[in-house]
Amino acid sequence: MLDVSIRAGILNLLKKLNREMGLSILYITHDLSTLQYVCHRTGIMYLGRIVEIGNTAPLLERPLHPYSQALFAAVPRLDPGYIKPKVKILGEIPSPISIPQGCRFWPRCPEAQGMCRKQDPALRQADPERWVACHLLDKLGNQIELTN
Repeated sequence: MLDVSIRAGILNLLKKLNREMGLSILYITHDLSTLQYVCHRTGIMYLGRIVEIGNTAPLLERPLHPYSQALFAAVPRLDPGYIKPKVKILGEIPSPISIPQGCRFWPRCPEAQGMCRKQDPALRQADPERWVACHLLDKLGNQIELTN
């Protein structure tokens, strides 16, 4: 929540430190519009658990987890020709004190099925550079072959 010019200066400094000193940076943000500028790799978390992780550009272009899809669909775009995908998240965020059994996202996921309520999905390799924790990847129209 910094002034735009101060924020730009800090982001430029982070990139410079990364480039010139080889410094690794863990950048935690709710400002998704800065991810592609700052990050090489991105991890998406829901209720304290990573649900998708991979190289930033492909993850932003084609998120695979239902939460990632909804999250990036909510980011405003400056392109007047951009057609915003319609992705719904149901209900309220569960309490972090009382995390749901199974997948943490299932109470809000429009694609949730029985297995989602029972078993927390492990991160699985969806492609050489991306890992996703979702039981329903093949049913979400992504047409990917999980390698693990």
